[in-house]
Amino acid sequence: MTIEIRQVSTRKERKQFITFAWQVYRNDPELNRYWVPPVIADYMKTLDREVFPLYDHADLAMFTAWKDGKLSGTIAAVENLRHNEVHQDRVGFWGFFECFNDQQVADALFSAAAGWLKKKGLDTMRGPVSPSMNDQCGMLVKGFDSSPVFLMLYNPPYYNDLVLKSGHHTGQELLAWYIDQSIIDIQRLRKIAAHVMKREGLSIRIMNMKDFDREIERVRDIYNKAWEKNWGFVPMTDREFDFMAKSLKPVANPHYIYFVEDRDKRTIGFSLSLPDINQALKHVNGNPFSLSGFIKYLWYSRNISTVRTITMGVLPEYRNKGIDSILNTHIADYGGKHGVFASEMSWVLKSNEAMSKLAKVIGGKPYKEYVIYEKTIA
Repeated sequence: MTIEIRQVSTRKERKQFITFAWQVYRNDPELNRYWVPPVIADYMKTLDREVFPLYDHADLAMFTAWKDGKLSGTIAAVENLRHNEVHQDRVGFWGFFECFNDQQVADALFSAAAGWLKKKGLDTMRGPVSPSMNDQCGMLVKGFDSSPVFLMLYNPPYYNDLVLKSGHHTGQELLAWYIDQSIIDIQRLRKIAAHVMKREGLSIRIMNMKDFDREIERVRDIYNKAWEKNWGFVPMTDREFDFMAKSLKPVANPHYIYFVEDRDKRTIGFSLSLPDINQALKHVNGNPFSLSGFIKYLWYSRNISTVRTITMGVLPEYRNKGIDSILNTHIADYGGKHGVFASEMSWVLKSNEAMSKLAKVIGGKPYKEYVIYEKTIA
């Protein structure tokens, strides 16, 4: 038995790196039931150092593991210079980990990532982060009995064992909150929202898609100010934010993107929710841009029943004043009128008691848990 590690260098190898996941999930009926294949074209861009703006200040290496000549696992390693400047540490990241249930293969993959990060002068590896904290991160450890929502991850239960047995430990725990909007006391929530709006002199509006670029500037400004104290947070560059916004624009519904303004029409808070298009992507096998894939995508998009609230941001001077009640009222109101009675709030640090309290107030339940692991690089 031999395990060979190869570093990905060509476009063909990058696609092979991405599509290996099909071998893990399609051959297991239970995993295949819930797994949502990634959009291959999107992953090709994300892993392209010439295209994805993260790599303006980061470096990437992708590795494949071959056991007895058979592709058996993948991992990516990322050096994020901007992260280490902000946090004054020497942390490297790993992500895009997929592997058969084989500890030797997993160990070889983690060793390859650690070796590359060590050469960069880094002393700690953290993951899964694919490829940054502003993208997809966390290993699912609880909640395997339902599919992931848009931009969240799914993985086999045995991945946790592979990571822990390779010497990693839990760094942070993340929660996904399920909110059944049909049982929210909407009348009470409306009253609270109305009281807060009157007391603070606030108003709320949906996103103006005709003024998209300026709206994105407003979101970026609040996002970077509201989240600057959060664990692992790195402010996004203008190019990163614009790239993300343009990629999400085709699936955005302005009635789920809200801005709260003060008396002077200054934006002081926002919420960003997106329809759970995973409910449609699940049926297109990673290719929504093919003719058959696009037709299936349109067909299954008709009955999307869930939204994912990705982020809420409030300027520091307006924290703890109930602005969230205003945003949640409008999300629930619009959803209820259009047949959307479920939402996921994700992800939330388990240690973030304020956000957990907010989720509980509107009837949320933590139904999925994720872990970001850490390990000292020897």
